[in-house]
Amino acid sequence: MTNFEEWLKAAEEQTNVGSVAMNPQPLGDKKKKKKNLYDGRTKEGRKFVERMNALRAAREAKKEAK
Repeated sequence: MTNFEEWLKAAEEQTNVGSVAMNPQPLGDKKKKKKNLYDGRTKEGRKFVERMNALRAAREAKKEAK
């Protein structure tokens, strides 16, 4: 037998023995979806949106002033 045939035979035996875990392990933690800090239906959320819109308008006005 050649060295390759021995290697191939050993590889077959190793895979047939049952090298697969019977209890599958999780591959890692699933990434959780981030929770929005502000809900647009609440009073705080509406204030936040108003503030962001005001900042956006100020940025646009600053761009037009240049």
